[in-house]
Amino acid sequence: MAARLESYQRAYEEAGRTPTEQELEEIFEDLKTVGKLQIKHSGSFIDNFLRARRAPVQCDPEQSLMEGCAHAHDGVLRTWKRWREKVRIKEAAAAKIKAAEEAPAQTVVAGHPRQDEIVSMEKPRSNRTLLAYYWCFFKRLGNECNRTWRGELAAAALTAAGAYLLIQRVNAVGWTSVKNAGWSMVVAISAIALWHILRTPWLLHKEASIAGGGIRKVHWAHGLFGMVVLAGVLGGGGLYARKQLAKPIPPVMAAPYVEPKSSLRKRTLGLANDLNVFLGERWARRPPGHGADTLKYDQATLELYMKLYKNRIVGILQELQDKGLDTGLLAAPGGAPSRFLLPDEIRQLRDLAYHLDERGNVVKF
Repeated sequence: MAARLESYQRAYEEAGRTPTEQELEEIFEDLKTVGKLQIKHSGSFIDNFLRARRAPVQCDPEQSLMEGCAHAHDGVLRTWKRWREKVRIKEAAAAKIKAAEEAPAQTVVAGHPRQDEIVSMEKPRSNRTLLAYYWCFFKRLGNECNRTWRGELAAAALTAAGAYLLIQRVNAVGWTSVKNAGWSMVVAISAIALWHILRTPWLLHKEASIAGGGIRKVHWAHGLFGMVVLAGVLGGGGLYARKQLAKPIPPVMAAPYVEPKSSLRKRTLGLANDLNVFLGERWARRPPGHGADTLKYDQATLELYMKLYKNRIVGILQELQDKGLDTGLLAAPGGAPSRFLLPDEIRQLRDLAYHLDERGNVVKF
């Protein structure tokens, strides 16, 4: 369980991300499953061992194992809880920083209408028809477009200039860049005109509510201009939609699968590479012969291996066994859990990694 927990922590550190609360719970359930499975396998091994030698079974092996590893089990649980608390503290700190950076919303106090907007109002008539309402709509639409066309045209020109500069960097044909910049300007003007069309009914309703049913008096020529604006937006949008709908839809290509850094295959290969480097460095500095210095050096190598790599290799070998792969003598008593691996065993560990694909499935040769 400790090896599996350390393997998860190392995987998240290498991936550069923090586990969610749900992922932490799934990891905890996986740890409990691994512990129960290991106790079951070990108890079965002890029971078979005693039966093979016809020794009397004094107690339940599984119960004895559970009682014997209770302290270590609690230690793994405490490590998992500390990890969860660290994750919660990081999330709480990030939430506080984000809340502090957000500026308080500023309330906008409605002021008096501008003086240049105060003009005479038409008297409401009880016999106003649907056509009269739309005539007022077109007049107000044309008036709004005429009042703001200078600034909007400048904004569309800046949009076209920006599009031209961006396209020119990746397209060597000058005419294509100019044409695309012109289309971007047309799209910007159409979007602004559509915004005026959607905003005009709200302006008419607002004026009628403030003035008690009256509507601002606008010159009739603005009504014709409003009709032209609406016809241009509808006609241009229809032509564009017709051209786009007539084009064949390209097939959607699924994004290629990217193997995560925390996959079992990558972690197994990384462990094999680390062990190979570790063993090469230790053998390069090993004293010659079989004297006391050599034995002392070998003991130091074993202790260093047990400290740095034992938990990793035990956890990964357990995962490989859970996948159904035959680890041979690597996970047997006297193997990787009790001594450092030899070069042939490191190559065997690397071969086990090549029996997995990028999704962690076993490959049958």
